Amino acid sequence: MLKYYSGFALALITAVVWGSGSVAVGDEAWQKEATVTFIQGTVRAVSKGAPAGRELKKGDKINKDETIKVAGRSRLEMRCPDGTIMRFAEKSTVRMSEVRYNTQTSDKNIKVNLSVGKLWAKVKQLTTPDSSVVVETSNAVAGVRGTVYRVNVEDDQSALVRVYDGSVYVANPPRETAGKPPVVVSKPAEVPGPSQVPPPYHEVTLQEWTYIVQAMQQITISPQGAATQPQSFDPKTDADEWVKWNQERDTTTAF
Repeated sequence: MLKYYSGFALALITAVVWGSGSVAVGDEAWQKEATVTFIQGTVRAVSKGAPAGRELKKGDKINKDETIKVAGRSRLEMRCPDGTIMRFAEKSTVRMSEVRYNTQTSDKNIKVNLSVGKLWAKVKQLTTPDSSVVVETSNAVAGVRGTVYRVNVEDDQSALVRVYDGSVYVANPPRETAGKPPVVVSKPAEVPGPSQVPPPYHEVTLQEWTYIVQAMQQITISPQGAATQPQSFDPKTDADEWVKWNQERDTTTAF
C-alpha cells in the first residue's frame, strides 16, 4: 500500500519583522466579521441555529461558523476585517471556520473551509507571529503570508492551486496537524485506498513533499492527497472569464 500525506500547507516565504513584547488588549479590540462587498445572483448563509439561512446582500456581515452557498450563475466577494479579499465562484460552498482581527496588535486568524468550488484570494501580508490566513479543503490546508492565489476544488475533491504573486512554501503535514504550521514528522501517515495512483502522481516521501512554488506556477493534489511537482502555467490558457474578472477587481482593491 502506498503511503501519502493527507493534506498540504502553503506559507508565503517573506521577510517579516516581528514585534517584541506583548500587549494586553480587551475583547473590544477584536473584529469578528467579514463584510460582503460584491454579490451577483443568489448567495445564502446558513448556520446550525438557522438551517433555512438568509439571502446575502452587499454590506451584510458574515460570522464564524456560517456556511456560504453560492448558487449557479452567482458570485460573492467578501472583505475580511484585516482587508484580505476572498471571492467565490458559482456553485461554491464555503464555511467560515474563524474570523478574528485585532485592531491594536494586527493579530489575525482567518480560516475558511472550501468544500467545493473556486476561491480567489488577495491576502494582506501577515505582520505578527501569531497570525494566520488558512484555506482548508477535504485533503488540503493552504496557509499564506501575503499573496494572490486561487484554489479550485472539484467534485472528486482533487485540488488545484495557482500562485499569481509571491513565493509559496508547500508542505504536506499529516491530517492531525491540518490547520497548523508545517512541522517535521517522523514518517508519513498511511491512507487506506487503492495501491496504484495514475500518472502524473507518484509515491511521495516527506522530502518530496517540500516545494517552493513561485509566482505563475501551480501545484495539483489528487483526491488521495498526492501532489505533482510545481510547474509553470500558461497565463494565456489560464485567463478564462473567472480569472480576468478577479484580476480586474484586484486592480481596484486597496488594502
